[in-house]
Amino acid sequence: MKAAEKGFTLVEMLVAVSLLAVIMVALGSSLRTIAQTESRVDQRLGRIDEMRVSVGLMRQLIARVSGRKLQMQTAESGTGQVVQFRASASMIEWVGVMPARPGVGGRHYFRLGVEKASTGQLQLVLRFVPWLPEAGDAPDWRRSDSRVLVHQLTQFNVQAEGRPPAGAPLQSWPKGWVEGWPVADQLPERVRLQISDIDGAWPPTVIGIFPLLQGSGSGGDFTVGGGSS
Repeated sequence: MKAAEKGFTLVEMLVAVSLLAVIMVALGSSLRTIAQTESRVDQRLGRIDEMRVSVGLMRQLIARVSGRKLQMQTAESGTGQVVQFRASASMIEWVGVMPARPGVGGRHYFRLGVEKASTGQLQLVLRFVPWLPEAGDAPDWRRSDSRVLVHQLTQFNVQAEGRPPAGAPLQSWPKGWVEGWPVADQLPERVRLQISDIDGAWPPTVIGIFPLLQGSGSGGDFTVGGGSS
């Protein structure tokens, strides 16, 4: 009769409930840690993918620059020939070839620079507009298409270097890497882009510049749905 009346005491019940509570807390903490780790991994993979795509596009577009020269008025030397390439410490403008794809292709004006988004956050933006011979060296960037290459940008720095052509005065030629590109009538040989976002610095990107074979002419580029080139 006494054996049938045996059961859990109140103390045993309290111990069991306490152990179960501890296990549930530990399990919940582990699940939160796993979720946070997965979120960080997703963010890191997304950043790596943004870096890969953006750097690949910049390499593809900046490497092929038109060497065509225009007769223009310059502040330094008056009227003279200038290439369609300009660079400052935080911006590059050039004429190159957009990879052919449906609706877009052929020679374009390009501008890569820092812009502020509506949220106030800085972004690295690529702008492009079809190249037209009659437009000269002054595209209307207000009518350009654009693509954000880097969100939450904290730094963008442009440097360039190149060897002087035969007969150029060596004393006035930039030596080594310089911010921007101060030579109006010659292309640099390479540019170096230094980019940082809120998660840190990107690896420095060095891009060799190869003048287009048709760079000094007005035709010869293939266009699909774009402007005449």
